[in-house]
Amino acid sequence: MGSGGSFHFGDGSCATGVAVHPTYDGDPDAGVRRAWVTVHAGASEQGLGAGVVVAEGYLLTCAHVINVVLDRPQLATARPSVREMERVTVSLPWAGPQRHAVELAGWLPPLPHANQWWDGDLALLKTRSIPEGIVPVPVGETRGRRLWTWYHHGAPRSLVDVHVQTEMGPWYILDPGRAPLRILPGHSGAPLWDREHGCVTGLIVSTEPDNPRSYAIRASEVIRFLTSAGVVPAMTPAAYDARTSACRDDLIDALDDLPGKKLRRCAERVGHALGLRDTPRTSTSIVDAALLHPRGVPILLSALKQPGDLVQRVRDAAAGLRPVRLLTQAEHDELIALLGPGAHPELRAAARHAVPHFLLPDPGTSDIDTLIEDLEDRAVEPGVVPPLMQVVEEAAAARHEDGDALRDWSERMTDRLGVSRAAAGQCRWSANSRASARTVQPVLRVWLWAPEPSAESFRYEMRLYDDRGNEGPVWSSGQSPGSRAELCARLSEAVRELDHYDDTAGVEFLLEEGFFGLAVDRLPTDAGLQEPRHLGRDRVVVLRGQSIRRPGVWKARWEQGRTSTTGPYVMLDHRTADSVLTRQDEIALVIACCPPEQRNAALALCRYLGVPVVLWHRGAHGTDAAEALRTVVPEDWPRRLREEVRLRRAEAPEDTTHMGAHLALLWEDPSWAPPRQRLTHPPTGEGGVA
Repeated sequence: MGSGGSFHFGDGSCATGVAVHPTYDGDPDAGVRRAWVTVHAGASEQGLGAGVVVAEGYLLTCAHVINVVLDRPQLATARPSVREMERVTVSLPWAGPQRHAVELAGWLPPLPHANQWWDGDLALLKTRSIPEGIVPVPVGETRGRRLWTWYHHGAPRSLVDVHVQTEMGPWYILDPGRAPLRILPGHSGAPLWDREHGCVTGLIVSTEPDNPRSYAIRASEVIRFLTSAGVVPAMTPAAYDARTSACRDDLIDALDDLPGKKLRRCAERVGHALGLRDTPRTSTSIVDAALLHPRGVPILLSALKQPGDLVQRVRDAAAGLRPVRLLTQAEHDELIALLGPGAHPELRAAARHAVPHFLLPDPGTSDIDTLIEDLEDRAVEPGVVPPLMQVVEEAAAARHEDGDALRDWSERMTDRLGVSRAAAGQCRWSANSRASARTVQPVLRVWLWAPEPSAESFRYEMRLYDDRGNEGPVWSSGQSPGSRAELCARLSEAVRELDHYDDTAGVEFLLEEGFFGLAVDRLPTDAGLQEPRHLGRDRVVVLRGQSIRRPGVWKARWEQGRTSTTGPYVMLDHRTADSVLTRQDEIALVIACCPPEQRNAALALCRYLGVPVVLWHRGAHGTDAAEALRTVVPEDWPRRLREEVRLRRAEAPEDTTHMGAHLALLWEDPSWAPPRQRLTHPPTGEGGVA
């Protein structure tokens, strides 16, 4: 457990949030408020624990609560005697302060198991004096995301919200809710309430010391305990409307056609995903378990791995359910994490662009969960990309640097939902087209030709593209080469124009193979100060080729490599790298540390095989250089590498021995390409061909 098996029974502190609602007819919490129980020692006012009415005349609490009332060790296992139970009384706060005597009808003591949890910790109490109006509360396994539990004193509107994080043995592990709130003594035994389904889905057991985390016994354990004691608990009603009943019958009929082995495998997957302790055994129990959970039907669909007519029958049957849920709980939670905090305005904006004809929930009354569920509920024809997927693609396209993770999620959902690949591709193309018109970063592109790498005269063409991808000012050497000083003077003019924008993509130098060794980042530019400054000291400077063969290869490697767990590949030998890069098309970043005489061939190989990013040191090679270059590459290199290179360059304004003075970065991002006219000069043989 991470706390050495040490727990606080209902008297620890936990960061939680308060949910306060006015009293009104049809209160969704009325059942649990009335069924709430406080456990006392005799006539004492102090509540030492909590409980809940689960059947006519029967109350449920924790066994360790009874031990506390009787001044016994909390983990005592011996069943209390009839004489001892005379010291235990209960009150029902909704009905008043009266005390009620109880008998012990069932005992399941807390038994440590593998030093990780204890089994049991349940006590069933029987009373003959339940006040009128107290109705047993339903008990059921629901796995709702947001649950509530009540304070031990049972105040009418005093409750704590918690999130079910995961399960461990017979427990739920609970994380705190939204706002700090101290859990008071006597909290053990409190019912874990699922407001959406109107039932108790667990019983609070303990809180870890010095950790805002609590534990609850799951409803399946409670039901098993009550059944063994001969008590039938009030169960969550499974009343379905006519549409749902018809869809339920169709789902059951479809699963009935599964062979026995495949049906058992499906049941195991559904049971595991829903967190059920008992695996469903029949088609009916599988479907009912799925319908009980708000995201159970997507879980059922994801459990059917084999494609074919049967899976399509299940999908067709599920399509008639309302509300529609496309995502399993794991898929939903992953999407929330990928979108990140504060993504509600971003997702609303994406929805307005992707599906402008839909009316969205009022932003003042909804959160991102509500918006996602609203988009899920929009029904579409089979084969059409669901609106939610369209919105996710729109959000991914609008993100400059971290949209690939969302696109990867979208592709997996496309496969799982059986959406047409062609339709999904068209959806992505449309999203990218709209985003390109909105989110292009201003960039200065410099086409540079030289008769040889060490030349002091150049032909150049500089073009500035604005934040809409439109071409702006152009600086050109014309038909005659210009001097290095002239090049730097024109470059200074161009970067001053670029600096008018708040955020830019930097400066791209487009060179031909054989000229990538030019130290263009060291070109001095006039920054309005007394002395010129190296271009790469203040701005991101990258190299690109003037032509790209097989653009599809570049795009595929870029998209795979940016989301891959594969780290940078260190190239120490040109021929070895040829074999590795040819076989491993997920490598998108190469650190080139081969000998200088192999450098041009190595870079030509990387460009031929579509490697989009190559980092190297212009003056060093070998393993020592590789280790030094590894320190430049951050873990999230697609987002931060260009800036990390700039920072190293800034550390070496005049020190030519510093690594930063010799860094070169080839950055062929296929998505970073504002519109441009094709250049057709100078001719072949004069420093390269565009």
